Amino acid sequence: MGERPPPKATILNVNDHPATLYMVSHMLRMAGYQVLEAKNGKQALSIAEGRPDLVLLDVHLPDIDGYEVCRRLRNHEETQDLLIAHLSAVSVQREDRIRGLAHGADAYWTTPMEEEELLANIEALLRLQSRAQGAIRERDEFLSVAAHELKTPLTALRLHLERTLYLTTRGATETIPKTTVEKSLTPALRQIDRLQQLLDTLLDVSRVTSHKLRLDISALDLVELTGDLALRLEAQARAVGVELQFELHHEPIILFGDRLRLEQVLTNLVTNAIKYGGGRPVQIHVEERPEWAVILVRDHGIGIAPQDQARIFDRFERATTARQSESLGLGLYIAKEIVTAHGGTISVTSEPGQGATFQVLLPLRRTERY
Repeated sequence: MGERPPPKATILNVNDHPATLYMVSHMLRMAGYQVLEAKNGKQALSIAEGRPDLVLLDVHLPDIDGYEVCRRLRNHEETQDLLIAHLSAVSVQREDRIRGLAHGADAYWTTPMEEEELLANIEALLRLQSRAQGAIRERDEFLSVAAHELKTPLTALRLHLERTLYLTTRGATETIPKTTVEKSLTPALRQIDRLQQLLDTLLDVSRVTSHKLRLDISALDLVELTGDLALRLEAQARAVGVELQFELHHEPIILFGDRLRLEQVLTNLVTNAIKYGGGRPVQIHVEERPEWAVILVRDHGIGIAPQDQARIFDRFERATTARQSESLGLGLYIAKEIVTAHGGTISVTSEPGQGATFQVLLPLRRTERY
């Protein structure tokens, strides 16, 4: 016999009526839940400190009524965020429901209710809770990574400025060579640029999330755009010993799009390829196919595992936890949103250790409005 699957969730069933307590608990256990039981308000308050996933709370209890139990749970720091649903066969009036929700319940259900309906309501409430908890975890992870990413350039910036201050104040009559000042201030300016890039990325995420990402559409030549970008990225690639190999279409590829945003997409793909390419050459290929302009960016580095190839386009996701991959995990998410806003698609094919190829398809003739 196989092992019993883990319970879907833990539910505290609070009811002073023995038959109802047994019936509801049996139904919940048969549906795969772990069930805790309480027969009065004091027991419910004590057991709830163990933080069950849901408190199924009868209104009429012999010592403390369900409304007061709910109010006390909400006022206690350890239990204030518990999921609480009233389930009553007696207090079924509109005023009862209003009172229950006003005291902090997340739901108020009355019986008789079919077993399937009650289970469906419980499932729906737990789903909402799971989504909320997922959003909180995502927020906390983002804040942690963002704090780390922002702290690094701020620390370097402070050190460079403190050195400059020292040089300019160590002697009132001493002349400081221009090159010495430049050596202190130039890295500081680079850190300011890095901070600006991080803040711009956060602003882009805010715009995408609130559906306020706007495109400045005009006719552009994708071949020219890629060539111009090559001049800016080649110096960055050479600095880390990477060769950029461009294979561009021999004729212009004209489409309608936002030049700066498409440059942002291509820059993200190429810089990622440089970062994860293991020092090997990076190929950028631009071609025209029927109905589509195509951008291919290929590296020969660590590659991306199959299970990671879809999620790396989500917010705050990174394909690896290696030190070199520390980032906000937003570049590919923003790139996907920009490409999608242009009516195109972005995808990746890869095998671990065999590099990765990112493909961007952009429509050549888009008629609907952006």
